[in-house]
Amino acid sequence: MATDVPRVADSAAVRPLRRKRPRPADALFHAAVLSAVLIALSVLAWLGVSIVQSGWATLTWDFLTDPVSSRASRAGFNSALRGSLVLMLLTFAVAIPVGFAAAIYLEKFAAIGREQLLSTAYARQRRLHEMEADGTGGAALVLRRVGVRAAFAWSRIGPPVNRAVEVNISNLAAVPSIIYGLLGLAIFVTFIGLQKSLLAGGLTLALLVLPIVIISSREALRAVPVSIEQGAMALGATRWQAVSRQVVPAAIPGMLTGTILAMSRALGESAPLIVVGGVAFGTQVPSVNPLDANETPLFAMPLQIFDWTDRPQEAFQELAAAGIIVLLVVLVLMNAVAIFLRAKYSRRW
Repeated sequence: MATDVPRVADSAAVRPLRRKRPRPADALFHAAVLSAVLIALSVLAWLGVSIVQSGWATLTWDFLTDPVSSRASRAGFNSALRGSLVLMLLTFAVAIPVGFAAAIYLEKFAAIGREQLLSTAYARQRRLHEMEADGTGGAALVLRRVGVRAAFAWSRIGPPVNRAVEVNISNLAAVPSIIYGLLGLAIFVTFIGLQKSLLAGGLTLALLVLPIVIISSREALRAVPVSIEQGAMALGATRWQAVSRQVVPAAIPGMLTGTILAMSRALGESAPLIVVGGVAFGTQVPSVNPLDANETPLFAMPLQIFDWTDRPQEAFQELAAAGIIVLLVVLVLMNAVAIFLRAKYSRRW
């Protein structure tokens, strides 16, 4: 006998939920945020269109290849382009090794507690007693004793020192760029004795981006699951082998992405370069060889644009607009490379 059993599809039919009416405060906040975004985009679009209209006719091949000149009809952007290229090479060469090494140490080795440091010191002390019992002498025994004393001393001061370094790096990322200019002038020009050159400017920009490189690299290292490191150590690898051969290769795409974004910030900075001694006019065409940086005046794209915008003639204003277009294209390309690296090599764990 057939029974009238309701079908599963009918019983499981989901009734649409009634759309919740937004509260007046939520609607007002949503409208305010949307208005702020539209105003910001409108101003940005107006600036972009006005710059392109003003500088597009000046943006020729001669503009990119001619050196700087006091006459607007002969002035080019080649010296500034060369100077910015050398600055980026120097900043990259200094910020990458120092920033990556600091990030790896702070994220993977400085987090060790005092108890672990003390156990390591006691292990070294036992090894020292074994050497003394075996009659080992000479420089090896002296170095072992120094190492044991250093290990016990580091177990006492290491954790607070590491915490102080972490706090200061986080604070340095928010320091205004002109402060880094004063720091670079005091350290590299006054104390070390470098000339007011591309070398001093590149080292100053490396100081500027170093906190950003360290913080972004630590985030990339933190994103790698700790099970990968533990698995490598369970198979017999030391902590350094697990970090250097498993964790760091997995985190390299994220570390490079953060580094390229930091370099983009350094490329558009002008305040620290002005403090260090940047110039906007000179007869010398900068060499693209970083080894000659200390003998080359400090040219850079933001400095050249700043100088042109400060002149009242209409022709220099058009040159400044063309320089801004070139700088924006370079920044967009660098950000595109960062997005490509993140999309191409990032992993989902």
